[in-house]
This record gives sequence, C-alpha cells and structure tokens, in this order.
Amino acid sequence: MKTLPTLHLAAVLGITALSSLTVSAEEIPTPAQQSDFQKDRAAILAMAGKYKVTFNFHETYALNPQYTLKKKAYQESAHEIVKVVEDSGKHIVLQHLLQVDHGTDIVVVKHWGQVWTYQDTEILEYQQGTTWKKKTLTSNQAQGTWSQYVTQTDDSPRYEGYGTWNHFAGASIWTSEESPRPLPRREYTKRKDYDVVMGVNTHAISANGWVHEQANRKLVKRDGKMEFLCAERGFNIYEKADDHDFSQAENYWKANQSFWKNMRGFWNQAISNSTTFSYRKNANDTSLRKATRRLIPSDDNEKGASSEEIATALEAFIVK
Repeated sequence: MKTLPTLHLAAVLGITALSSLTVSAEEIPTPAQQSDFQKDRAAILAMAGKYKVTFNFHETYALNPQYTLKKKAYQESAHEIVKVVEDSGKHIVLQHLLQVDHGTDIVVVKHWGQVWTYQDTEILEYQQGTTWKKKTLTSNQAQGTWSQYVTQTDDSPRYEGYGTWNHFAGASIWTSEESPRPLPRREYTKRKDYDVVMGVNTHAISANGWVHEQANRKLVKRDGKMEFLCAERGFNIYEKADDHDFSQAENYWKANQSFWKNMRGFWNQAISNSTTFSYRKNANDTSLRKATRRLIPSDDNEKGASSEEIATALEAFIVK
C-alpha cells in the first residue's frame, strides 16, 4: 500500500478530494484505462435525449424441429425521451419515458430503465418466473466492463448483463455476455410456449442516435428439461427527434421523479437483502400492479406515496 498526494490522486481518478487517500497501486487506473472509462461514460450518456423509436423483432430460424416460426414480424414506433436521473461517475441511471400522441390527447408512460455500473462484481441473474439469483464476478471478469441492469415500468427487476464498450474506427459499441431474461413485454401476455429468453444485447451509438440490437433464443425450461424453440433478432432504433414536442413527458417527470426515486430505492433495498430474490404477483387479495398503481401520484395525491408508505404497501409481495 502507498499513500498518494491528494491532488495527484484526484487528477488520476478524476475526482475532487480534500484529504490524502490510501490505495493500492493496482487500484489506480492507467491513463489508457481512464481514457476508455471516459469514452464509455460519454457513450452511455449519449443515449439520453429525444427520440423517435422503431421496434423491430422477427424470428429467424427454428431450433426445435416441431416449432413453426412466426412469419409476421413485430413492428411498432413511438416517441421516447431518455433522461439521466442519476450519475455518480461509475453508476448511471437512464429512464425512458414513452409519449403517446393521439391528436390532442397525449399519454405519458414511464417505460423501462437502464442502470449502468462500472466494474460491477454482482450481477442479478434471472432464473424463471419472478425469481433472480445474484451471480458474483471475479475482479478479473469485471475488469473494464459495465453491467446493464434493466428495470420494468414499475422499477422492479427485469434482467442484468455485463459487457465491454469498444471504441474503434469511429464507433462506440457495447456487447453483453449472453444472459437470461423474462419474456418481453410484447409477448408475455400472448405466449405460453416458452419461459426464458437467452439474449445478447448490443448498444451502438449511431450518427443520428443509437441502436439497441438483440440476438435472442427462446428457451423452454420446464420439468427439469431445457430446449430452445427458435432464434430471434431485434432492432430498436432510436433516431433523434429534437423538434418533437416532449413537454408533456418533461412535465410528467418533473412532477413525479421524486416518487420514482423512492420506488427505485424500495426495489434496490429489497433485492440487496438476499442472494436469491423473488416476489409474488399477488398478496393481500390484490395484485402487485394494482398495489403499485395506488401509490403512484394522482389527482388525490399529487406527490404519491412516501418511501415508508411504499415499503408498507409492497412488503407483502417480497418473498423472504
């Protein structure tokens, strides 16, 4: 161990310090590592903004000889704004807000969230149903990587993966390791013939926005057996739409961001309490969806539930 002068350490790590810190030489990033780290951060933060989004998914080939591919591709479009709601350097939270325009009627939907963590050694790995298990990475496995933890619209967990940003030939691209995840929102109410998606995420910063590419395999996981049905490719293309009026989404987030911070805090705390995490879809004669809806800001309660009220209302849904 050695003690570095405060100003020198601050310059190396890119932080402001008021006293000397003691660190091991191995913990000090090299200039090249620090440069890559800043490029990584810039790429993640570049995903924030106003976008027109097109969602495109299609099954590409069967892996089970008895399976018939769905010939019709899934295609939708929408407008989304992506907000940076937390940034502490090595931890960045991006929140997607979907704005649906029906003429003069505009509906804002809090959409999915992305939580990026640098050199994360604890990954929340999806198992099945509503169960996740923590997976520990070695420091060597986590070296230089970023985890991406994806949340549902209510901030409950969806899936997490990790991978490395590569900055080459003018492009910034992050590719994850393959990770299990629940059925996508576009299918989980319509299909009962598979249980888990094994997917690889790619995020590429494009000339006019960014692209979320998915290479998926649909897995049947039942009765102690596992079998793939088919492969699927997906492209969510985010194109800048700075001229689009997102004032309703901006107003929604301004009014509700404190509530959703409390909701994120509840789920983060619940997940942190054990190595295996599960929740119930129903408890106390109501569903998790309905219980959550009663907590969200409304005309009767503009601020929504407090942290304590959220914990009281949702604690029964957490499996202990």
